Amino acid sequence: MQIVPDPAWLAGPSGRSGDALTNPALLSSLRSGLRGLYENLLEEPLPERLVLYVRELERREQDDEAHAIQWVASKS
Repeated sequence: MQIVPDPAWLAGPSGRSGDALTNPALLSSLRSGLRGLYENLLEEPLPERLVLYVRELERREQDDEAHAIQWVASKS
């Protein structure tokens, strides 16, 4: 797991956050770090406690699509 720095860190020693937020090297480093963190997160398996919720959401989505198709068909 990577640690995202505190926003105060971005201000740097001068205390002006504007300089840090326009620093291309810093932004590139942050972007790269966040991209890596996101990719690592996507590789993690879905926790078992969330599988039931995802299945229920998928079932509801299918039900909603079926109802929408029936509604459109009834209007034709």
